[in-house]
Amino acid sequence: MICKIIFDKNNGVYIAGDTITGRVEVTINHPKNIRLISLIIRGKVEVKWSQTESYIEFGESKTKSVIYSSEEDYLNSEIILFGKHGGPANHLPVGTHSYAFTCVLPLGLPGTIVGDYGKIWYDAKVKISHGIAPFAIDDTFKRDFTVISMVNLNQDRTLNIPSEVKKIEKYRNWKLTTSPIVLKAKVPKSGFAIKEVIPITVNIKNLSTVDIKGVHAKLVKEIVFTSRSPQRRNKMEKSKIVSKKYDLTAKRKKETIDIAFKLTVPQTPLTGCQSSFIKISYHVEVVVYVSGFHSTVQISIPVTLGTYPIGSGLSENTVIPQIATPISNMLPPVNFPRTSPMLIPERIYMHPTAPPASYSSLNLDDSIETPPPTYHEVMYGWQGNEMEEQKPSAPSY
Repeated sequence: MICKIIFDKNNGVYIAGDTITGRVEVTINHPKNIRLISLIIRGKVEVKWSQTESYIEFGESKTKSVIYSSEEDYLNSEIILFGKHGGPANHLPVGTHSYAFTCVLPLGLPGTIVGDYGKIWYDAKVKISHGIAPFAIDDTFKRDFTVISMVNLNQDRTLNIPSEVKKIEKYRNWKLTTSPIVLKAKVPKSGFAIKEVIPITVNIKNLSTVDIKGVHAKLVKEIVFTSRSPQRRNKMEKSKIVSKKYDLTAKRKKETIDIAFKLTVPQTPLTGCQSSFIKISYHVEVVVYVSGFHSTVQISIPVTLGTYPIGSGLSENTVIPQIATPISNMLPPVNFPRTSPMLIPERIYMHPTAPPASYSSLNLDDSIETPPPTYHEVMYGWQGNEMEEQKPSAPSY
């Protein structure tokens, strides 16, 4: 028996709010008695890490390993393609049997992400049941797909104004405090889309006697994982997404140095992630390295990564849910029929023979000039030619 889950989008990458269309193809070489063929669209967040903690027992200090975890379902919708739950086995003849399906993803759905301490994943799972339950062994087939969360940069007008940060660092030379190094960094706006260029203007005034060796600009991602059991705790993962360095050894004696950086935003999960247990934030970090054992000068500018560039795609009046609603809050009544084409959550519906649903009211495709990202780009990062350094976060699963 061969089972294929085929998405009409070959790369299997969708934006929250998109309509997933496709088909399930089951090929058998010999006639079989099948009780049920069903398709389940699933989405889930899982957070887990362990840490060693100290405690006192009978006056003696001891340590133990504590596991912190969270999990929650965001999608779990089933459609019956053949047969029914609890029904008799039916004859399925030799050949390839095709079943079409349609599924609308909610706008507030969190994006796919894989980190060191958790992940948000989505897949389509086909279950084929033989014979009579409970003695039958089910065959299962799965295929992952990727969801990119919808983050509307046009809803926050402050993201379209320049942002500048300044820092003054003083150094001590023997017993005297020297004049400072003054570092300024500026971006023309703080909201950017994937593959958009972040221009960074850096101004350094070295009024001290300390030599400047180099400057480093980078886009940094911070992920905060939150546990629910045994208690609420946070765990942070920090990684450099893309960066550029300049060697300033030849200019170390100059009093004023101006540098213009350009960092291209790679494929990466968007700001926020719209999950209660995984939050993502980004900032531009500029670091000035100096000679000797003196400390570096470092400043950060928060930036927001969204679905489309400011001024295109979505209007500021388009409302997007900020947190995805877990399906535990949207469960149907106990006597809800299991063969219904719409189970949970409320915004999801699937019909094996229905045409693809229209979702053109947002006109999302009008401003898209590049093809959608591949699964590999979303999970491992986009490889561009303009970046001198790039270290995408590697999945841990």
